[in-house]
Amino acid sequence: MEEKERSLFDVMSSIYLKYKLNFYQNLYRNNSNKEDSLTVMEKFCAEAIFALQGPTVNELAKFIRVSQPNAAYKVNNLVKKGHVEKVRSQKDRRQIHLFVTEKFKTYYQVNYEFLEEILKMLREKVSDEDLEVFKKVLEVMDDGVLESVSKYLDADYHNPYLEG
Repeated sequence: MEEKERSLFDVMSSIYLKYKLNFYQNLYRNNSNKEDSLTVMEKFCAEAIFALQGPTVNELAKFIRVSQPNAAYKVNNLVKKGHVEKVRSQKDRRQIHLFVTEKFKTYYQVNYEFLEEILKMLREKVSDEDLEVFKKVLEVMDDGVLESVSKYLDADYHNPYLEG
C-alpha cells in the first residue's frame, strides 16, 4: 500500500499532538507524596513561572489570565509545597519575583527526558547535515515564527533577570 504524503501542517500537527500526549501522560508522574503533590492547575502555574523566568504575581496573573488574588493563592500553595520560591528584587525591594525550586526542576525533568529520546532517535536516523538544517529551521521558529507567545512577553512582561 502506498503511503500518502503528508502536508507540512499535518506533520507539525502530529508532532504537537504527540508532545501534548506525552505531557498529559506524565502529568501526575512524581506525585507520590500526597502532601506536596501538585494539582493540574498548580503544575500549569509552576510551568508558567519556569517559562517566564521570574515573574511577579501580577505578571503571572496577567499571563495565565486569572485575578491577582487567585494567582497569589496558587503561588502560596506552590511555595508551601516547595515548588516555588519568592525572591525580593534587588532593583526594587517592593517587588517579589517567583522562581521554581530544584524540587520542581526535578519533577520537570520528565519533559527533558522525552526531548532527549527524540534527539537520540533523530541522531540515529538523520544525517548531521540534515540535523544542522533542522536546527536552523527550529531557530527560525524560536526567533520569529512563534511571535504570538513572545509578542505577549515582549509587550507585557519585563524580565529584569534577562538584561545584561
